[in-house]
Amino acid sequence: MVGMKKVEIIIESVYINRLLEVFKTYEITGYTIIRDIEGCGGHGLKTADDVSDVFSNNYIFTVCEEQRYLNMKEDIRSFIKRYGGKCIVSDVMLLM
Repeated sequence: MVGMKKVEIIIESVYINRLLEVFKTYEITGYTIIRDIEGCGGHGLKTADDVSDVFSNNYIFTVCEEQRYLNMKEDIRSFIKRYGGKCIVSDVMLLM
């Protein structure tokens, strides 16, 4: 088993491509996106039943080495500060 960082981000769907550019900069090529998630947060209730996904949220996560996370941490912080959203980082073990 190998120690890694799991980076989970919830953002509005219109910003997903901008976030993927950040991932690309740090050579994060493996990630999962779950579209149209529902929940209640700082901007109130978000539902996934709208006609358009413009106002919906997306959940994206990746698992990477700690150093790779540390390298991109400030860019993710700046992204969240500019566009909103939440980022949760946790220590995980990857079964090899």
